[in-house]
Amino acid sequence: MRSMETGPSSADAVIADGDARLAALLRHADALPDHAVAPDFAGDRVADVLAHLHGWHLLFLGWIDDEAAGAEPGAPPPGHTWERLAELNAAILAQHSHRTYAELRELLVASHGRMVEAVRALDDDRLFDPQARPWTGGPSLGRVAHECLGDHYAWGEEALGQCAV
Repeated sequence: MRSMETGPSSADAVIADGDARLAALLRHADALPDHAVAPDFAGDRVADVLAHLHGWHLLFLGWIDDEAAGAEPGAPPPGHTWERLAELNAAILAQHSHRTYAELRELLVASHGRMVEAVRALDDDRLFDPQARPWTGGPSLGRVAHECLGDHYAWGEEALGQCAV
C-alpha cells in the first residue's frame, strides 16, 4: 500500500467518488462480452475484474470487523505480503472462478454497499489520520478505503479498456 495521503479527505468524498466510479465501471463491464481483459491482469474474464474488486472489499470489511472486535487486523491477510500481491490476487480469483458474471456483479454491488456503510460509520478525523491505525502500514484507513473503492474501480475501468470486443 502507498503511504502518501492523496485523494478524498472525508468519508462522504470517498463514498461519492466510489459510487460514481462503480457506476461507470459497471456500465462499461455490462457492455462487454465476458472474455479476456488486460494482458497484465491475472484473470481471463470481465467477471474476474469484478471478482478481484469484490475480494478486496471483503478484505477491507474483514479488517474493520477485526478492529471492531479488538483484534489487530491482518493487513495483508496472513500468509501474504504486500511485496507478493500477485499471489493474493490469484487466490481471490481462484476463490471466485466458478461464479458467473451476473453473480459477481451482484456480489460486487452488495460488497460495495457494505463498504459504504462501514466507511460512513467511521469518524472522519480518525479515518484520515495515518497514525490512528498502524496496522495499515502507513496510509490512513480513509486512503485504504479509497484504494478499495474509487481508485480500484478506476483500475478496473483501465483493465476493461484493454478488452478486445
